[in-house]
Amino acid sequence: MCELKLIEAAKAGDSERVEALIAGGEAVDQRDDYGWTALNWAAGKGYTGIIQKLLDAGADTGNTGLDKRTAYKIALAAAHVESAALLQQAQQSKGLEPDGEARPYCKAYPVNTLRKFPAWRENQADLDDDAVLYLHEDFTVTLSMWPRENLVFDSRTPDWEAFCKQELAFSVPTDLDLAAVFAANRPVELHQASL
Repeated sequence: MCELKLIEAAKAGDSERVEALIAGGEAVDQRDDYGWTALNWAAGKGYTGIIQKLLDAGADTGNTGLDKRTAYKIALAAAHVESAALLQQAQQSKGLEPDGEARPYCKAYPVNTLRKFPAWRENQADLDDDAVLYLHEDFTVTLSMWPRENLVFDSRTPDWEAFCKQELAFSVPTDLDLAAVFAANRPVELHQASL
């Protein structure tokens, strides 16, 4: 079995060794027993500088291991936002969309907040003033967190979208947005353990 020097250097966070191995012709996309490359390991550890060196050397952002995750997904799962953003940018520069599946999104609002929209018309009778409604990414409003279930308001107009964005500050967060929030709120012990 061959030595996986570049992977070991990337796992250890040894940027100088990574640079020397690349300069010496070490295979940039070598894989370990998990199918992970040096790029996957650097992503998991959040070593943005090493990621950049590997990308500059031609590392393939589409490589996945046995777990079927790219380096971008690995960095994202570990909430290494800077690393994930760099990998996302690298994928996009090659014309690749970040891997991932669409997920439904909604945000809860008190009904009285939504009633401030001048053209608000409720499909449901007898909503209490303290009812909580769900605004979905398609700008429909429901009684349920599930899209299109118990529909209350379904009048998507430019004015409604503007109200939602400006007055309610509604937007669908990206995966990077969610990872940034998680990273900012994770306990210090967990953050230190990931370093």
